Amino acid sequence: MNRNCYLFYGEDHFMIKKETDLVFQENEIDLSMVEVYDGEDEGLDNAVTNAMTLPFLSDRKGVVIKNAQFLTTNQSISDVEADKLINFCEMKLEQTVLVIQVPSDNLDFKGKLAKYLTKNIIVKKFVINDKNFDVYEYVKKEIAKHNLKIQPFALTQFINRANTNMDNLNNELQKLIYYAYNLGEINADIVFEVVSREIEDNIFDLVNALLENNREKVFKVYYDLIDHSVKTTQILAVVGSKFLEILYTKALMNIKYSKADIEKFFGYSSGRVYYMMKNAQDTSDDVLYENIKNLEELDYQIKSGRIDKDLGPELYFLGGK
Repeated sequence: MNRNCYLFYGEDHFMIKKETDLVFQENEIDLSMVEVYDGEDEGLDNAVTNAMTLPFLSDRKGVVIKNAQFLTTNQSISDVEADKLINFCEMKLEQTVLVIQVPSDNLDFKGKLAKYLTKNIIVKKFVINDKNFDVYEYVKKEIAKHNLKIQPFALTQFINRANTNMDNLNNELQKLIYYAYNLGEINADIVFEVVSREIEDNIFDLVNALLENNREKVFKVYYDLIDHSVKTTQILAVVGSKFLEILYTKALMNIKYSKADIEKFFGYSSGRVYYMMKNAQDTSDDVLYENIKNLEELDYQIKSGRIDKDLGPELYFLGGK
């Protein structure tokens, strides 16, 4: 068993990050001595090569391989890369602590690499148990740890704004606790001031308004995002991804995916998937393709300086679906 190598996997991404930080803290490795590699985009070679080199000006270092989709059925890996990681784990180097993160419950336990790792390194699974997890009690307990209380209406408003996923919930919760640290009690005004809805959620509302030809709401949401210092190029990029999501939803519905299946596929709430399916039913492929094409063209024009970055989006939103 190599106790300097860890495999953390599961849907609770926040706890995976938290446990990773704890591993480096327990091993007295400063975060400045930790290098992070994206397994989905970069593969394994560079990460393992770095893990095998001696740390510079320090006794120990850390290496994180995040998004290790090669341990699931979603992405394959060559035997050469798999053997390189296995050989590293067999070496049991003292100077390097390696953490592999898989943001999924579904490891490919039949695969050679997953079989080896689950038997020879420290493995932990982090699952959100929807049946037993009470988000209201969780938030109250976390706040109480800091000698704070939260008013019932403020708690409801916080959950409504922040409870899109555990990562966002915990990030917003830390902001709220820090802001209210010496205040004793958190009221709704504090929640409204500190906790903003996720950008993606606001843009989801924007897309819905766009498809409904509700120009008033389109510009209300758009200018609200601008007021919160969100870049126009970022707004356009996420709007484009939302149209792609609707296309994917149509494709999933065509192959008889249920609403529950689509929720699991995207990792979204029931309410959001309801509107995605509604949009998929009500919007033609032509409209979706046209919007995606127009956004790609607008992105090119902005980046090439042919149209102003503020004027371009406004003209697009005025144009309709």
